[in-house]
Formats: sequence, structure tokens, C-alpha cells
Amino acid sequence: MVSDLHIKKFNERLNSIPLEELQGIAEEEHKKNEKDFQALKTALAEGRCHYCGDMISHFSKNKPCLHWLLKPNGFKKKHFPLLFKDKSFHQLEAYLRWVANCDNPLTNINDLVEEKTSSKFIEETIRYRNIEWSFSCSYGDRLGHKDRHEGKMPHYHFQMKVDGNVIINYNGFHIPFLKYDEFSFSVKDGKFDRLKAQHIHGAGMQTMLDNVTAEELVDHMRQAKNEEDAQLDVGIIIEADEGTTISGDDIADMMEERQRTGVSMAKLVQKLKNVKVQTIVSPGHGVPEIAARKKNRGKK
Repeated sequence: MVSDLHIKKFNERLNSIPLEELQGIAEEEHKKNEKDFQALKTALAEGRCHYCGDMISHFSKNKPCLHWLLKPNGFKKKHFPLLFKDKSFHQLEAYLRWVANCDNPLTNINDLVEEKTSSKFIEETIRYRNIEWSFSCSYGDRLGHKDRHEGKMPHYHFQMKVDGNVIINYNGFHIPFLKYDEFSFSVKDGKFDRLKAQHIHGAGMQTMLDNVTAEELVDHMRQAKNEEDAQLDVGIIIEADEGTTISGDDIADMMEERQRTGVSMAKLVQKLKNVKVQTIVSPGHGVPEIAARKKNRGKK
């Protein structure tokens, strides 16, 4: 972990830089990230790796690359340590988030706090087409298991599935956090006065819920063509005011309008008069379940 002394010295260095200069650096970094993301997206569509230049299907154990996580021919569980030896958790996670958002932005990344197990420091699942990656780190993992042979250092666990089959299992490795990870965790914890952690191209469902109100979601929501691809699931409770009733014809008309226009029922029911409407927004079927190490959502 980053010591208080290092944090103090880094803050002093940051605070000595004029704010305008820091803003310029941040703007340049944003432009670079935008350029890199678009380049990665283009390369991925062409079947190439943006980083090494090889085809995604190419594998060489002598040339570790992030695209190994896209399961090129020949990649096996035994090769994974060659990758995480030099790549930090935050590098692996950022790459997978970018890849996932090239396919289906936000929806492919389940990092929802409400679905995370309370004992977990990190618990999230990321999906790209037929591949699913999951990260898990309990608060005990974060500190390290001092009384055990494996996992004495702060570490996390990783799972990878292809077509629903586990290729790398959670218990396969205790993956140590690297120095860059400890710095990144300190940024997330708000320990640096002028640094803020945020996902932009790697944003997931939690970022959406943190930055968009329920009212805004309802206003912009459209009916999914396929329920299995739905980003959000919306439940609506309509209660007529005392002494009034809800017309079945009105409901039928709104259902017809939804079918014709794609506007969600959550938005259309706002036209009803003399009623109280409660809207409940939750992750849709298109959002992957967090692959817990012990149990899955809604299952024992």
C-alpha cells in the first residue's frame, strides 16, 4: 500500500503545479484516451490487436499481450501467469472494459455496488460476445492471508469463461497487486488532492446509475427489441387515486403506442391522470450476472 509519507509528498508536488497546467495535462490525456479507444475499436473490428499488431487469433508464449484474454488459439490457463506477472490489475481491467464497451457500451460491465457481496472489496463481471471475465477480491484478500501458504501478499482472483465453460477458475491463482495498483487504489480513495479516478470509455452500469437520474433514464428509455439484450428492467406500479379507476382502454392504447414507437411504458404511463406511479429500475437481462465465488444472484 502507498504510505502516508509518499501520499503527502505527491500531494505537495501536485499542489505546486499551476491549476491551468494540470487542466492542460488532463485535456491532453483525455484526447489520447479517445484516440486510443477508437484505434482499439477499429483494430478489434478488423481482428487485430491494437497493442502488439498481431491478429487476435495469434498466440505466442514468448510475446505476452493483453489480447490473450480474448482466447487466441493455443492460449491456456498455464500461460496466464506470464501475463499478470507484468500487467497490473488495473491494466487488465481497463483493457477488458474497453473491449466490452466496443461491443455493447455499459451493459456488458456489471460493477453494480448493490449486487456486490458485502465481504468483497472488488467483485465485477465483464462480457464480450461469448467471453466473460470476472474479478473478485475479498477484504481479506486485499490485506493478504498472513497465516496461509498461498496469498500472503495483497491479491485478487480472476475467472474466465468461454461459451459458458470455465477456462481459468477463481481458485487457480492468487494474483498479487502491483505498485501501480496501490497507487490507483489511493486515487480511488481520494487521497490525492488533485487526482480523481473515473471510468470514461471503460464505464459500466454503476457509472450510468451514478450519473443519470431515474427520471432521465425513463425519459430516454426505449423498448428493447429482444428482452435478452435489455440494459434495464423496469417495473411499474400504478395505483388509482381514491374514488377513481384506471381505464383498461387507456392501458391498451399505451401498449399499442409502445409497440409502434418504442417509447417505454414507464414514460407513457406518465400521461395517466388521477394515479400514483412508482417506477422500479433494475439491471436487465442483457447485463451479465456477477460471477460470485460462492453463489450467484438469486441462487443458493
